[in-house]
Amino acid sequence: MHNVWLVIEREYVERIRSKSFLILTLLMPALMAGLILIPGKLAQMKSGGMRHIVIVANNPEIAAAVQQELTRPTRKAQTGALPTAPEAEITYEVEVNLVPTDKLRELLRQQVSKGAIDGFLWLSDGALAKHEVTFSAKDVTDLDENIVLRNAVRTGVITQQLSAKGMSREEVGTLLRPVALDVVHIEKGEEGASSTSVFVTAYVMVVLLYTVVMVYGISVMRSIIEEKGSRILEVLLSSMTAKELLAGKILGVGAVGLTQILIWAVFGAIFSLPGLARTPSLTSHVHIPLTGVVFFGVFFLLGYFLYSTMYAAIGAIVNTDQEAQQMQWPAILPILLAFVLMAPVLQHPNAPFAFWLSMFPFFAPILMLVRVLVEQPPAWQLALCLALMLVTIYGVLSLSSRIYRVGILMYGKRPTLPELRRWLKYAG
Repeated sequence: MHNVWLVIEREYVERIRSKSFLILTLLMPALMAGLILIPGKLAQMKSGGMRHIVIVANNPEIAAAVQQELTRPTRKAQTGALPTAPEAEITYEVEVNLVPTDKLRELLRQQVSKGAIDGFLWLSDGALAKHEVTFSAKDVTDLDENIVLRNAVRTGVITQQLSAKGMSREEVGTLLRPVALDVVHIEKGEEGASSTSVFVTAYVMVVLLYTVVMVYGISVMRSIIEEKGSRILEVLLSSMTAKELLAGKILGVGAVGLTQILIWAVFGAIFSLPGLARTPSLTSHVHIPLTGVVFFGVFFLLGYFLYSTMYAAIGAIVNTDQEAQQMQWPAILPILLAFVLMAPVLQHPNAPFAFWLSMFPFFAPILMLVRVLVEQPPAWQLALCLALMLVTIYGVLSLSSRIYRVGILMYGKRPTLPELRRWLKYAG
C-alpha cells in the first residue's frame, strides 16, 4: 500500500503543478462565463437603430393594426428561449401603401436594394386569403425581428377581424394577452424546480462529467505511453508490482480530476452570486439538488474508474499517440452513445427504454445521473445500477491489469488479437 501512495502522490503533484492543469482549470470557468455573458452583450449591442419598412395592404384597418403593433413602444421580441440578456428593443418607422400592384412591388424591391428602406410587408387581400404574407428585406437572418414581424401581423389581423365583429380594442387586447406557462415538477407531494431548470442542470452536469472522465481517462493512457517510451516503467517495476503501479496511477489522476471539479464548483458558486451576474443567465436556471450533487460524485468516481482502466489497457498496448488514437474507439464509443441517448432519457426518465439503458454499466454514469436529476428512480434501481457498475469495474480492472502487466514491458509493433489472448493467458 505504501508503494501505491507513492505513485498517487507523484501523479497528483506532477499534474497539479503542470501548466496544462492551470490553463484548463482557469479556461473552463472563463469559457462557461463567456458562453453565458457574451451572447447577452452582443444582444444589447445589435442593431438598435430605426428600421424603415413599408406595409402594403388593400385593407386600411389591417394595415393600421399591424402598424400599431410594430410601433408600440413597449413591444419586444419574445423568442421563448432561455434568457441570456435583457431583450433588445426593435424600433420601426412604418409607412403604409394601400395600392398593392406588381409595379409597386418591383419599385419597393429596388428601394430595398438601394438601402432606401429596410424591407416591406406584403399584406394584400390575396396574400391574406392564402395565409401567405411576405416580408422582403436584405437582412432576413435576425430571428428576433422575424418573430416580431410575425407576431405583429398575426396580432394585427386578429385584432381587425375581432373588431369588425363588434369587440373593442381593449377587449381584443385582453383576449390576445399571452398566458405564461411554467412547467413545475412535483416530487413527493411538493413542487420542485421548473422544467427549464431541470434541463439546464442536467445538461451542465452531464457535460461536466463527460468532459472530466474523458480528459482524465486519456491522461492516464498518455502517461503510460510516455513512461513506456522513456523506459521509466522498468525502473518503477523494480520496486513495486504492476498492479500497484496501475492502482496508483488511476487514483492519483482521479484525485486531480476531483480537485479540478471542486475548483470549478467554487468558481460557479462565486459567479452565480447576486450582483456578479447582472443579467438573467443560465445560472439563474441551474438548480442542483443535494441528491444530484451526491450522485454526481458517485458516478464520476465509478465512471472514471471504469473508463480509466480501459484507457490504461490501451496505453499498455500501444507505443505512440498515433496508435492510441486508432485504438481509443472501445472507450470513446460507449460514452458518446450515452451522451447522444441523453435527450430521450431526459424527456421520458421512467420509460422502459430509459430504465434498461441506464442499467447498462457503460451508459450508467451519464444516463442514470440524468434520471436522478430529472426524477429520482426507486432505490432498488439505483442499488442495482451501482452493483452492476461495481461488478463491471472489477471485471474490466482484472482484464486491464493483465494486459497492463505484460504490455508495459512490450515494445515494437502493436500486438495483434491473438497476441493479446496470449498476454491474458500468460498474465493469468
